[in-house]
Amino acid sequence: MTINVTKFRARFPEFSDNTEYPDTRIEIFIEDSSAIFIGTDENRWNGKYDYAQAHLVAHLLTVATASEVGDISVKVGPVSSKSAGGVSVTRAVATKDRSDGDDFYMGTVYGQRFLMIRNTCFAPVLVANQL
Repeated sequence: MTINVTKFRARFPEFSDNTEYPDTRIEIFIEDSSAIFIGTDENRWNGKYDYAQAHLVAHLLTVATASEVGDISVKVGPVSSKSAGGVSVTRAVATKDRSDGDDFYMGTVYGQRFLMIRNTCFAPVLVANQL
């Protein structure tokens, strides 16, 4: 089973504006998410396939929407301070317990949730050093 636009909008009502987020745009990101996914066997995702895919689609859609208005920066880490007059945002450097490839997902709450779901389904590969 895969997600569709109706299920996506039900899970994330913040994307319910059909003018800002037309069905065809969401469908494109659903297709894109399939290319990024680690395996398509739903059993490998421990019943969380649709849940993970929905968060990945929301992440991709959020990043693309920000990119449209010129925000192409990668936002990684929690906000540690803000300013209003001079418009300044400082992000804390969190402990690096992920790969550099995962930094892309840390820019939105949806991407962070996708990583959390993925990490509960796929254990990292451990390599023993035998000297």
